[in-house]
Amino acid sequence: MSKVNLFHYATSELSQDAFICWLLAHGMEEHQAEDPLLCACALDFIRRVPGLENAQQIDEIKQQYLNIDVLVIVGDMHVIIEDKTYTNLHDNQIDVYTSRLVRKGTPRSHIRTVFYKIVEQPNRERVDREYTRSDILDILRKYKACKNDIFQDYLAHLEQIEDRTEGFKRRPINAWGYDGTRGFFVSLQNRPSEYDVEGWDYVNNASGGFMGMWFHIFDAETVLKAMGINEHIEDMYLQFENDVNFSGTMDEAEQAGAYILAVKLRANIDDKKDNFRDAAEIRRELYEDIKKVLPDFVKKTFRPGVYMTVGYLTYDEKNYDKKAADIKKALNTVVAEWSRGRGGSSDT
Repeated sequence: MSKVNLFHYATSELSQDAFICWLLAHGMEEHQAEDPLLCACALDFIRRVPGLENAQQIDEIKQQYLNIDVLVIVGDMHVIIEDKTYTNLHDNQIDVYTSRLVRKGTPRSHIRTVFYKIVEQPNRERVDREYTRSDILDILRKYKACKNDIFQDYLAHLEQIEDRTEGFKRRPINAWGYDGTRGFFVSLQNRPSEYDVEGWDYVNNASGGFMGMWFHIFDAETVLKAMGINEHIEDMYLQFENDVNFSGTMDEAEQAGAYILAVKLRANIDDKKDNFRDAAEIRRELYEDIKKVLPDFVKKTFRPGVYMTVGYLTYDEKNYDKKAADIKKALNTVVAEWSRGRGGSSDT
């Protein structure tokens, strides 16, 4: 039985801000003797920021100064730490905070930006130093002999997230959850020649939402125009959809379409005036032609809208590569056929 862990309950970004401040405070001159391992860990952390490789102490720590999560001052250098748990940066936060410091009199050349994120995200941020969970664990594991309970709880917390994230490699898909699905998507993102991932995230919808990853996108100005559908269709692409809240058996998952690889269309928003009639007809014809090439292709209950599912294959933790290859081959075949038979026309 695992012991009670503070960070199983203190899950907010403010709680994590507090941990970062607490850890780095051990690098301040007045606290360095309290725990030599925590002091070493704090200095290890800050020395990985460009320009601070030789830092001997941390001079000041400010929390929520100018709305900055954590501001660390080392000599004349100001380090902005933007901390996220399960959310991403928004509204150019780092640039906004940098500008605020500059207006307060800090030279831009004396500002460093850090992004601290404990779970996977689809894109890297434009900062001087990004601390991923892997980076953070690399630091904390060096000082795991530290006996402090707060330190040990936080290290254990990140190790458990790491285990859940890597779980997609050894657990059935219905046990992946959010973290395992993130790990799965990142693993595909790291194979660009096969998956050319455009992005992934949680997708909220009326059915309860899912974790989605979109890839193999067809360009409207070239491919869709050659197919003769660009007037009504903005994008065509493939999308993994994982219902991370599904808790049934794998047979039930297949019936429910809990884990699917779908062909998707994004309709021209101007078609809304006639309830996406033309886009819906394109979707129907595509489904029928893909079904001829790929007999396992399944049709969802159809509702016209901006985002429409042409059809899908179900998949699991063992066959996703084959299913992706099958659906890409079938879709490419149909795209080629439509381009030969309907090219040069934008009428449907």
